[in-house]
Amino acid sequence: MKVYQTNEIKNIALLGSKGSGKTTLAESMLYECGVIKRRGTVEANNTVCDYFPVEKEYGYSVFSSIFYAEFLGKKLNVIDCPGADDFVGNAITALNVTDTGLILIDAQYGVEVGTQNIFRTCAKLNKPVIFALNQLDGEKAEYDTVIEQMRDIFGKKVVPIQYPLSVGPGFNAMIDVLLMKKYSWGPDGGVPVIEDIPAEERERAQELHRQLVEAAAENDETLMEKFFEEEHLTEDEMRLGIRKGLVDRSIFPVFCVSALKDMGVRRMMEFLGNVVP
Repeated sequence: MKVYQTNEIKNIALLGSKGSGKTTLAESMLYECGVIKRRGTVEANNTVCDYFPVEKEYGYSVFSSIFYAEFLGKKLNVIDCPGADDFVGNAITALNVTDTGLILIDAQYGVEVGTQNIFRTCAKLNKPVIFALNQLDGEKAEYDTVIEQMRDIFGKKVVPIQYPLSVGPGFNAMIDVLLMKKYSWGPDGGVPVIEDIPAEERERAQELHRQLVEAAAENDETLMEKFFEEEHLTEDEMRLGIRKGLVDRSIFPVFCVSALKDMGVRRMMEFLGNVVP
């Protein structure tokens, strides 16, 4: 293993309600980094993080598991926390020793009670929060409705980084409004095809990009002045603004993933390595 500098190490608590897909996301992250050669599933009782017999019996995490992922020159140290309310102490302990909370939300059920409890714990400990909308390939998945629900509960600080072109079993593409690119995947997920945004999506993408730029600029006077003068920021300037916003808890970015199909995971890991504190 290479020797990492402090700014190259990210310590992350993987949080969310029971069934939101944390352990499955961990499998995809480990697979993308080459730590494992094939992804296990909770149903098959062969995941890296759920290895205790009681977890295999119950079909969900009971204990926190630690894993690391080396990705694009960064080291992501991740604690996969149980989602059941009975074991919330694990999440509290993990947040005390990590720098950022990555909260998964099942796009089929939206914000659950457990999600709100975890968010309040992050607020109490003053931890940055990133949201990931998972299971966008589910039969009952919603996007716009869940985003609106998140803003009602967590405030206007919720800012999408991506939005899907469709949800449900056909989910396989999304627009990234930070990089202003379209990402799409084949049936096996993994490495995406990156293309220009289609003409019919440009108006919506530009509006969400403007909202993201404005949210990033609010966290730095120099960036705000440039935004008012030029109405745009470079990618590096946006990363700087988002990082400051994460530290101040003035911005909660939202990513789109399908942990089961390994779609959107690489892009999210890239963000975790490049942007989070």
